[in-house]
Amino acid sequence: MLRYFLLTTLAVVVLCSCRELMAFETRQPSSPNVDSLLSVIRQRDIADSLHMDALINLGFALWSIDPKASMDYSKQGLMLARELNYPRQIARANVSVGHVYWRLGNFNKSFDYLKEARSIYKEIDNIYGYTRTGNHIGILFAEQGHFDKALEYYIEALQMYEEMDSIARSASVLNNIGIVYMRQGDLDKAEEYHMRSLQITKEIGNPVDIAYSLNNLGRVSQRRGNYKEALEYQEASREIWAGSFETRQLANVKRDIGYLLFLMEDYTAAAEQMYKTLELYESIGDEWGAAKVFSDLGELYTVLQDYQKASANLQKSLSIAMQGGIPVLVLENYKKMSRLLGLQENYSEAFHYQELYLNLQDSLYTEESRRRAIEIKLMYDRERKENEIQLLRKSNRIKELNLEKQKQFRNFLILVIFLILALLILLYTRFLEMRKTNKVLESQKEEISRTNQQLQELNASLLTEKKKVEDLNEKLLVSESNLIEINRTKDKFFSIISHDLRNPFASIVSFSRILKRDIDNLSKNELKDLAKELDRSVANINSLLENLLQWSRSQTGQIKYQPAYFDLNEIVKENVDLFSRAADDKNIQIVNLLSVRMEVWGDVNMTDTIIRNLISNALKYTHPGGRVKIKASKTNGYLEVSVHDDGVGISVKDQKKLFRIDSLFSTYGTMDEKGSGLGLLLCNEFVHKQGGRMQVQSEEGKGSVFSFTIPQAAPEKNNAVGE
Repeated sequence: MLRYFLLTTLAVVVLCSCRELMAFETRQPSSPNVDSLLSVIRQRDIADSLHMDALINLGFALWSIDPKASMDYSKQGLMLARELNYPRQIARANVSVGHVYWRLGNFNKSFDYLKEARSIYKEIDNIYGYTRTGNHIGILFAEQGHFDKALEYYIEALQMYEEMDSIARSASVLNNIGIVYMRQGDLDKAEEYHMRSLQITKEIGNPVDIAYSLNNLGRVSQRRGNYKEALEYQEASREIWAGSFETRQLANVKRDIGYLLFLMEDYTAAAEQMYKTLELYESIGDEWGAAKVFSDLGELYTVLQDYQKASANLQKSLSIAMQGGIPVLVLENYKKMSRLLGLQENYSEAFHYQELYLNLQDSLYTEESRRRAIEIKLMYDRERKENEIQLLRKSNRIKELNLEKQKQFRNFLILVIFLILALLILLYTRFLEMRKTNKVLESQKEEISRTNQQLQELNASLLTEKKKVEDLNEKLLVSESNLIEINRTKDKFFSIISHDLRNPFASIVSFSRILKRDIDNLSKNELKDLAKELDRSVANINSLLENLLQWSRSQTGQIKYQPAYFDLNEIVKENVDLFSRAADDKNIQIVNLLSVRMEVWGDVNMTDTIIRNLISNALKYTHPGGRVKIKASKTNGYLEVSVHDDGVGISVKDQKKLFRIDSLFSTYGTMDEKGSGLGLLLCNEFVHKQGGRMQVQSEEGKGSVFSFTIPQAAPEKNNAVGE
């Protein structure tokens, strides 16, 4: 089936070759076109504007053919565009320079030039240039591992391209979004976006974008372990790139093929493919691509036990990655060097590289944690501002309504005055004619009566409108009061969270200073004790941040309830295994009394979070030598799951503080473990989202029982859950 699909895709490329290959070549002009641009540049008697255009166009033309020459011509064009003050050409030159830096693996400089180009495009209202540059910046963030930021740029670009009906460009953005999801491990979404992109490119017959989609689908299949299918995708992509000027893209696909052959244990073919790929990267001066191939060769020679070649290649890759400021590749090479030295029984050096790996990993993780905390705060600040803006808009609307009512009342008074004047004139006229005819006088009386009736109806209408305005004012006052209370609760919530974060971080800083000051004087056992305490502080921070992120995503609707049937016993077993080491450290026995398969209807991830937090709390407040039991029983179409401990217990007074955001009640564990109370709040919310309920039974000194219910069947089979 896959082979038929690939043959159909290649057939589309061949059938459209007469038209589409020409369109494909517009991305990289042919040699005669380059020669004609060079001849224009060499002319002496030529206008500065024409000279500038030729330099910038030549820079674009040499992107893949000669990146370094492209850089020189683009920078010359940029300098001339600034002298002539041509904003659009300044932006184009910045894009060209930024693109070449990206191809050479210098992401920081690439970002600076692309950011300036995007700013200029925005000033001159060039929507197409602004959108395309945003897509380029998204690629930079993705290749450096900043996936959330990359998706932000990609989604904005996709929406703008769709508004402009630029189908071909939206296909390339869909590919980029698929790459981000693949790197995040969401292979189903990655395949979905790549397939959408491939469908669009097949319809318009664009060979380059077809090649991109095939290459990315191959990477998804590789991640899934389907190497044969992945190789078929990559070979189909390579055939398209081989006929183009895109040397860098051809090298990227050949690198993927080389690593696939390595995974398929065809080491001879893999080595041959990798060295050919290395030649392509070096021919265009792409140090970043070459570094990745050196790293692959190091891994290959490690498996082949040619440790000398493995070390040489890994050191080359590590040197390029460190000079280019590519922490992800540095981290990967540290890990590979540690494994290689371990196989050579050079344990001291292996430990050194393992230590470098762990330090860099911790550094990257700490930065990511700080960034997430800032994003959460910004999210709530933005929500608060939006509420304030909404309140201001309502206030302005009330003012507009009041002005409109005043205007209507003024017009009404004018109308009444005119009616009265008309009535007086009419009465005077009719009085003069009264002697002539009583019949005319009666007619006028009836008209006056009708007018009075209309005035009464209008007055009643005005009273009704006034009542509506008063009701609206009362509702706004209630809304304002609720908003103030919500903000107070959130302020208190953030105060509690910041206090809970301060203590673990203070412990980490204290331990690091002790290590820095007394590391030469500390014994091995003392170092182990410090490491154990440091690990516990980091684990507390990780648990708190994970629960905080889950709770914030739940509050903003980012976590969707996705129910399905699953075995609850499997979830319990996984969490028991997860906490087995922590239980052993405290000499606590975890007993899983769910001995058979118990199928339930709910969200797997939410249920896993509930079980994990309840077991973690039970271990935290159980004395060493105690027991934690997990039970389940069926009741009225639900499965009631309970976690029992024989720990310190909770007083009746403190039980009332549980599950509340304005208190986040928590105490120290039996071994001074610190909690935040956020886990129980998250558990309670996830239980309610699944249609269940949560309760606690506890007595001081005798332990606690936390239980929750979850439906056994989908809403169609169990009306209680559906309701």
